[in-house]
Amino acid sequence: MNNTNTSTTGFKLLRKQPIEALKLTALEYQHEPTGARHLHLESESSENAFMVAFHTVPQDSSGVAHILEHTVLCGSERYPVRDPFFLMIRRSLNTFMNAFTGSDYTAYPFASQNRKDYFNLMSVYLDAVFHSLLHPLDFAQEGHRLEFAEPANPASPLEYKGVVYNEMKGSMSSPLSQLYQGVTEQLYPTSTYHFNSGGDPAQIPTLSYQALRHFYETHYHPSNAVFMTYGNIPAEEQQAFISKEALAAFTASQGKPIAVQPEVRYTAPQQAEFTYPVDDDNLNGKTHLVLGWLLKRSTDLDMQLRCHLLSDLLLDTSASPLRKALETTPLATAASPLCGFHEDGLETSFLCGVEGSDPAHADAIEALILGVLKDVADKGIPAEQVEAVLHQLELSQRELGGDGHPYGLQLLFSCLPAAIHRGDPIGLLDLEAALAKLRKEVSDPAFISQLIRELLLHNPHRVRVTMKPDQHLTQARAADEQARLASIKAGLTAQQSQQLVDQARQLADRQAIDEDLSLLPCVTRADIPPKRSYPVITERASSCGALAAVAAGTNGLVYHQLVRQLPQLSAEQLELLPIYTQLVTEVGSAGRDYLETQLLQHRTTGGISASAALRALPDNADTVRAYITLSSRTLNPKLDAMVALVKATATAASFDELQRMKELVGQLKARRLSGVASNGHHYAMQAAAAQLRQVSATNDHLAGIPAIRRLSALDKSLASDDGLQSLSENLTALHEALQQDSKHFLFVAEEALLEDCTQTLARHWPPGASEQPKQAPQLFKPGTKPIAYITTTQVNHCAAAYATVCESHKDAAPLTVLAGILRNHYLHTALREKGGAYGGGASHDASSGIFRFYSYRDPNIIETFETFERAIDWALQGKITDSMLEESLLGIIS
Repeated sequence: MNNTNTSTTGFKLLRKQPIEALKLTALEYQHEPTGARHLHLESESSENAFMVAFHTVPQDSSGVAHILEHTVLCGSERYPVRDPFFLMIRRSLNTFMNAFTGSDYTAYPFASQNRKDYFNLMSVYLDAVFHSLLHPLDFAQEGHRLEFAEPANPASPLEYKGVVYNEMKGSMSSPLSQLYQGVTEQLYPTSTYHFNSGGDPAQIPTLSYQALRHFYETHYHPSNAVFMTYGNIPAEEQQAFISKEALAAFTASQGKPIAVQPEVRYTAPQQAEFTYPVDDDNLNGKTHLVLGWLLKRSTDLDMQLRCHLLSDLLLDTSASPLRKALETTPLATAASPLCGFHEDGLETSFLCGVEGSDPAHADAIEALILGVLKDVADKGIPAEQVEAVLHQLELSQRELGGDGHPYGLQLLFSCLPAAIHRGDPIGLLDLEAALAKLRKEVSDPAFISQLIRELLLHNPHRVRVTMKPDQHLTQARAADEQARLASIKAGLTAQQSQQLVDQARQLADRQAIDEDLSLLPCVTRADIPPKRSYPVITERASSCGALAAVAAGTNGLVYHQLVRQLPQLSAEQLELLPIYTQLVTEVGSAGRDYLETQLLQHRTTGGISASAALRALPDNADTVRAYITLSSRTLNPKLDAMVALVKATATAASFDELQRMKELVGQLKARRLSGVASNGHHYAMQAAAAQLRQVSATNDHLAGIPAIRRLSALDKSLASDDGLQSLSENLTALHEALQQDSKHFLFVAEEALLEDCTQTLARHWPPGASEQPKQAPQLFKPGTKPIAYITTTQVNHCAAAYATVCESHKDAAPLTVLAGILRNHYLHTALREKGGAYGGGASHDASSGIFRFYSYRDPNIIETFETFERAIDWALQGKITDSMLEESLLGIIS
């Protein structure tokens, strides 16, 4: 850089700040010719991450920002192929690649460990967002279009089609999505958050191609963009590339900066009611009741941390006062999944409420919530609960992984809201000073009370939303759509009908073009490193069982697992296992009640989770090993307390608090039922595979739709004392059956702490060798019939499964490669582009010897299963080329 801190590419360094806790240096720049901003997180990581994000502020629910996100990725000036985004997925070694539409932003992120691949992807992304072709037929394919059921026959019925249209039909079938949208509509009456940024299916057809182009031209300018990068590629090198590939073609914007306008505040609390569809005539106990408050700006870091603290104090565990009230009230089944502090928008919000209630209880639930808040404001919060929440905040600040995204992208997303709203993104990464200030503030006994009164009790911008069930709403919506389509068709002239026929033909022709893919950059097998490093797992001497340890830079955290192989269990015990794993960490242990145990977990760990896993043997897909695992993590100084608590959970959990177990089962049922619509493809794949192998049948029996049905029946049985007592006895018996000597321990920590881990384990666990159980659990037998589950979702999830070979078989790897080829070269076009499904593909589950086809948010059923069959025929016709093999291999390696 020169003496003015401005580089030859026009980027001026505004700020440089080391962040020791995250082992990186944050650098903030502005591109002076255009106004574009760049945040670079300089680290030693070779997994570099990139994101370009735009501040997108829709003023209706037509889905313009969402449809634009899809359409800009369908071809650009430098890469004028039909689908460069999906084509690059298979020509890349990316570790992550996607695009997202939020309530006020649209982001295009990727990550890669390969330098050549990183710049290949950046070139495609930059050209896509700044020089998109926005072909009208791509808008018709990705957004919405009118098409005859028989595309060439104007006499056939008219239909709405489009990828985003079907995606949002699926997304808005979820009761939780409908509830959140309903709450935000009321909480934000005048700003962009009032609208559905993804698109309301009823409003999506109102969006015109001209409106899409106008939104692109006004929002996708560098002045409205923020570039965010992470890794070991220098900022100057990235800026030179960004300038050359994108910014050199732009000058400063002459328009008014795009920004969310502050919300017009209510002067008194508001109430609203609306309905959602259910497929059951019994409407009792199916109402959602939620209170929401509009809070302060998300760009105020100190206030944001105070809101996090307050939300966690009130709601984080079952020992928290507001959550305890919501979970134990007889007026509802569970606390609402929306409970908590929401910080994504310019102005934040706090939501709390219940699900599984009735409209008549709305006043009582509101009074309950306000009563708890007043009580806490009057009496305060015990110091140990405040300390527990501060512990969680420090732990989350130090955590270096999780959530399934590359670490660099997690950091970029964590500070994206501040960057979008022109706040302080670096402040959201470097919380040490802000946390120290917060610790000082909470030392004042009146601090929490004042915060509750300021943000909640004395805040008139409050809404109460009641979402009631309606068993006729699905049919009414379908009838309304059919009536609209019939009316449109009745008004079509012969010329307009012919235009729809022509558009369908032109789109089909465009989808069938054999394009010149050499236009796109790519990596090859030659770019794959010959080897990679894996964590070194060492066996350490231990008197209490098998102990494995991994030395890693964990930033002051230690991770711990206890793994036990399952013994022989009865069918009834095996069916109870998923309930056990959900309840065992939520009940009392070692003589403590559940409230004491929850508070202890919160004060000393980052939480404890339990899970069970069934996996076929590598050399036999019909023989299983089954395990139960307890997992936890904590700050290094609390290692001893964590190990003690994990042991207490594993050996001394108590299932005698009957009302607590009833509440937990009700909450679990509500969560599982609300997740069916959004996880339909998983349930479909499980059900299809369950017809083929014992392992798959057992997994479906324990975690699929049959498990949800049993859970609903169990919840109903707990209305009686006998049912509760029976559950207590059965869980206690299962807990005792798991107390055998198959114990395997794992620690992941910094090298200097591993010896302390070994010694700590010995202090808490008695000596004993780890022995394998003599017999494994009895598996459930496969079914024999095709399965269809009917839900209230407006789209379908389809799956077909085929039995293949075990993991060690020589054909297992080729089948995995074949799945990638079918996904890339047949199913994507057939299911998504032509069929209109949001997603679909194929996968080979080598661990269970199952090859699966699937579709996601799919308007079709029979046509999709025919596509699965045709995909197999296509593979048998000898059309697979070396380049297809290479692309699939790249996908597997990445």
